[in-house]
Amino acid sequence: MKLNYFLNFCLLALLGVWLAPQALGATLGAGVSPSKFELRAKPGQVVRDTLTVLNASEDPSEFQFRTVDWRLNDNNGVDYIDEELPDGSCRPWVRLERKAVMIRPGSEKKYRFEVHVPEDAPAGLCRFAIMIEPSDKLVSSLGNDGQIRFPIVGRYAVITYVTVGDAKAEIDYLGMGETLISDQRLPTLKLYNQGNSYDRAFGEVVATDPEGQKIVLIASSFPVLPGRTEEIALAPVAPEPGKQPIAFGYPLKLKGKVEIGGETIKIDQSFP
Repeated sequence: MKLNYFLNFCLLALLGVWLAPQALGATLGAGVSPSKFELRAKPGQVVRDTLTVLNASEDPSEFQFRTVDWRLNDNNGVDYIDEELPDGSCRPWVRLERKAVMIRPGSEKKYRFEVHVPEDAPAGLCRFAIMIEPSDKLVSSLGNDGQIRFPIVGRYAVITYVTVGDAKAEIDYLGMGETLISDQRLPTLKLYNQGNSYDRAFGEVVATDPEGQKIVLIASSFPVLPGRTEEIALAPVAPEPGKQPIAFGYPLKLKGKVEIGGETIKIDQSFP
């Protein structure tokens, strides 16, 4: 089970939901908040938190809850694993309030979970997702007579991180690369995490093009997980609705700094 992994690492939701313009009925009228949890715990500690599920449909709906493991793949995607416990899984630490919850139409309900960190847990990163999906199968109809019917699957995945003990990211800067986003060449920072927790880059770089135009590039908040190398994009701020993206030429003169893992990466070079 896979989905695109957005740069801001926000809500990983509505997996597999697609409706053609002619589709009738059948939508996942729900919302989940927050989109992720980033928690800290000591060995032997129990951490508790709450998410909110909204039933925006016109009918009562029952939602099922379960935990799954997840990992990033090499295609900027997420693989979910729920049929087995991979090595190092911390899902056995998690306690969910209940397996299913009925929510009235137009209402929301708080849902609690706990993470029981063992006394002998080593410093490191516990990560899992809380998967939320309707108990009833959703069916969509196509065609003028509605004779073509097919099931659709709607799920929300709330990504959860628990940093245990004094675990932290240790980032090595491996240089600059490039990526193509919306047909625009953009610089990336190649970052390797040799630590035992994750972190996200924060900062901005000012790019000056040959015409002297200055463009502010913001570091993506894509997480750098332990043992992984990621290329973190430096991209312009998204334009306001109705406005065109800033057009600029190359080469760019880059100057600025990005912070991650307690380190400051200073950028002062040309691209490409």
